[in-house]
Parts: sequence; structure tokens; C-alpha cells
Amino acid sequence: MDRNVEYILEVARCGGITRAAENLFITPSALSKYVLALEEQLQVKLFHRVGKTFVPTEAGECYIKKGLEIERLYHELDEQMANMSCISRGVLRLGVQANLAERVLRFVLPKLQKQLPGIRISMHETSADEVISMLKKQTLDVGIAIVEQREHSLNYRKIDSCEMVMAVGVDHPIREHAQKKEGFRYPWIDLKWCSTEPNVMMMPGSSYRMFADNLYASYGLTPNVVYQFEATRTGLVCVAYNGAVMITADHMIFNSYQEERVVPLSIGEAPAYRDLCVISSKWTQMADETECLYGIMENLLSTR
Repeated sequence: MDRNVEYILEVARCGGITRAAENLFITPSALSKYVLALEEQLQVKLFHRVGKTFVPTEAGECYIKKGLEIERLYHELDEQMANMSCISRGVLRLGVQANLAERVLRFVLPKLQKQLPGIRISMHETSADEVISMLKKQTLDVGIAIVEQREHSLNYRKIDSCEMVMAVGVDHPIREHAQKKEGFRYPWIDLKWCSTEPNVMMMPGSSYRMFADNLYASYGLTPNVVYQFEATRTGLVCVAYNGAVMITADHMIFNSYQEERVVPLSIGEAPAYRDLCVISSKWTQMADETECLYGIMENLLSTR
């Protein structure tokens, strides 16, 4: 990026010379001289000097605004060049929600490499939110995740609907209170039986945690939160072996190592769903590869 823009933006962000110079790996005196030289060249003051604090002038505000646009364009250009570099090298950058990774590795990637023999796969195992973020930044070509909301800048190919359920161990006595209920996939359990059991929750701020908190609150219940984890698969281990219960998506159970030890129970006044999707940028240059991945995932689901 242009040095003028880089230096002025850093001074504006830091509000002064000293810390900006440290971030730019130059001396404060050199940066101060650089700002003065640019102001002389432009014939305008970019900053008011208030002690050691640098406050943008009206001209400075204009320069900074345009500078931020230039910075954004440079970042977009870098990301697009990295994307094209991967394409030219035959690399497919795949992001997979962590709890789905084991099934993808076992059943999807071998078929994908067979159908696309020239492709190499760079797989990122992370959270659904991070998969979306990386796709928006164009640091991934395609992602597989369970999503609640959809971003306008991305394409979503739905594979299946995932019901939000209560995960419990196969031998948990709470299953005795579950009953068939019309409109639900699984035996339905009243949350009052679940709230007093040891509850596993995701960390505060995650979408699954917010869903669980809101659902319990809608019943006027306070869950007995004994365990908090960052990863669903870790929580399911706790459900399988520690007699805990956990609100999650049914496909999180089916795609975990605990599938034979944990069962889903339906919850709530009406089923709540999230979509398991293959996701890509609307401007992807890997459309054929994405379509191939979708076909494999769709066929895998139909033969479960």
C-alpha cells in the first residue's frame, strides 16, 4: 500500500507519533518529518498538534476517509490474488465446522479427490462463524457448516435441515419422561426435566448458547449449568460419559464419535431448525468444485 496512506492512517489510529512509529517500525522523529513533508507537499495541515496528541483537521478527515477506502481496496486485491494463486496451483481451500470434520475426512474427501484427481485440498477445521467469516474475506473457496442466518454475499446450497434438540446419554433416566409428539422428529421432552440435570453449554456469546439461554428463559427456567465448552464435540463427550444434557443440533450428534452413546430428544413448543449447507462466495472461481462437493454431501446424506 502507498506509504503516505499507511503512515497517515497509523498516526490517526494511534492519535500521535510515538506509538504509530513503533507500529510502523520507524523512529518517531522520522515519522514526524514524514508527516510534515506530506503536509508541505499537499499545502494543507492534516493534523492539529494538541500537546503530543494528533487530531485530524478537516483536510485530515478527508484524507483519512479516502485512505481507508484505498486500504480496503488493497486488502481486497491481496485476497483476490491469493485466491487466484490457489486456483492456479490446483488448491481447494475448504472450511469445515469442527464437529462435521470427522465425517468429511472419512467419507467426503476421498470421493472428492477421486472425482477431481488434479485438486489438492487445504482443509480448515473451525467454528461455523469462522467458516462464514473466512468465506467473506475470500480466504476460503467453500465451506460446510450448520447455519442459522444467511449472508447476502454468499451462496448457500442446503443439504438438510437440522433440528435443535436436547442431547442425552442412551442410558440417561430422563428418557423415561420423553413422549411422542406430533410435528417433532424425536421423542419430546419437557424442559422442566432437563433444567435440573447437569447442563452442558457453549461459551457465552455463541449462537448455540444464545439459543439455549433464550429457550430456557421462555419457559421461566434456569438451567443447572455445570459445564461450559468451546467445542460441541467436547460437550457431547461430557453428555455421553458424565450424565449431562446439552442443547445442540441433531446433526452434531450424528457426525460425532458419540453417535452410539448419545440420542436426541425434541424440545420446545415447535421444532427449531438450522440448515446444513455447502457455502461459497457468489463470485467464486471454483464453481465446478463446489458443485461436486455438494453432490457428494447430498449423496452421503441420502445413504445414511
